[in-house]
Amino acid sequence: MEKLFKVVRKGKRNKLKPVTYGDIIQDRFEGFSGLIDSRHMMISLLLPPAVKAFYEDLDAEVRLLCGERYRHDGNFSRWGKQNGSIILGNQQVAIERPRVRDPKTNREVELETYEKFQDPNLFEEAVFVDGLKHVSQRDYKKGVQKLAASFGISKSSISRKWMKATAHKLEELMSRDLGPLKIRAVFIDGKRFASQGVIIALGVGEGGFKSVLGLYQASTESSDACLKLLEDLEKRGLQTSGLLFVVDGGSGINKALDVKYNCHDPSQRTAIRIRCHFHKWCNLEKILGDQAIEIKSLYWALREAKDMAEARRLSEQLENILSRLNKSALKSYLDAKDDLLAIHSLNMSLPLKRFFSTTNPIESLNSLLQEDLRRVKRWMSSEQFQRWFATAALYNETRMRRIRGHQSLSALWVRLNSILTRENLGEDVA
Repeated sequence: MEKLFKVVRKGKRNKLKPVTYGDIIQDRFEGFSGLIDSRHMMISLLLPPAVKAFYEDLDAEVRLLCGERYRHDGNFSRWGKQNGSIILGNQQVAIERPRVRDPKTNREVELETYEKFQDPNLFEEAVFVDGLKHVSQRDYKKGVQKLAASFGISKSSISRKWMKATAHKLEELMSRDLGPLKIRAVFIDGKRFASQGVIIALGVGEGGFKSVLGLYQASTESSDACLKLLEDLEKRGLQTSGLLFVVDGGSGINKALDVKYNCHDPSQRTAIRIRCHFHKWCNLEKILGDQAIEIKSLYWALREAKDMAEARRLSEQLENILSRLNKSALKSYLDAKDDLLAIHSLNMSLPLKRFFSTTNPIESLNSLLQEDLRRVKRWMSSEQFQRWFATAALYNETRMRRIRGHQSLSALWVRLNSILTRENLGEDVA
């Protein structure tokens, strides 16, 4: 979209200043080609789709009264057409309206859709300005709804189009061929939206681009639900081995990965699991309380270690301190130790190490989804929830950036496959 500017006088010179929303709601601003009436420009853009929506609603009302054309199965009959006009956006728009006749009385039947658009007060100023504000902030979904409402487009018309569009989005997400995406790393997490629970998979492709892979609706993050999600992803083209999984440590996800990929057994595993360092730190912090300050710098230095040898040395120091401070904290750390250290066996660059050491990428996606769906307090059905979720997920996918350090990914994928191959052959991996 081209950026618009206004001319500002500063001293003896004119300067160009970017147009703000405040300029837009004042109706007019300066552009390169002269004075532009932003309200008129927006209304001109919205009139064609508004007229189209009006004709669709009008045609639906005629079919309801008269039945399908040429079948004569309604209570009324079509009676030709007549020139007319409707009011949209405070403007009178010429149209050709159909006429309907009652055969019993031989009188014309008034069409409610047409009568509604005769009201000059239909255009709601406040709603239009609020919708324009959302559009200027690139929150197009909310903005378009408000702009459409100010033009008098019926809620039912918008609802039908929305249901059809979101159904296509759900079909697109759940039937997407994952093979061409060349997914090498997968983040899995559970999330609740009001009464609905869902498990989400976010993938990182060979070149560092992120994609929403799929969802599985379940009330809890159980191992059975996670397994079903993984099986569905495999059916759609996710490779069966050589993957890197990043998880928050939930028991259901871990169990599913152990069953599916033997992640707990280095001699048989077909995928490598990395535990989120941030989630484990939160667990230790809850157990240790104020004592957590004694291990904080050492814990995060463990993540930043340059190689596995340094990481193991720091881990030993951490274990010694935890054994003195709190045995429960030590047990919690030891349960996740192998998955925390796994990141160092892959010889990642520091940017990649920081990226793959937490579940921040999928937490960020969840945050964006929560923002889009937060106003829904009660979902009418699972189908409605999944349609909305898929639409929001695919939209937010376009907003996700390529990961930092993606130039080093090729070497990482080679190292990942090398480790798994050598382990399965019984060779020692340094």
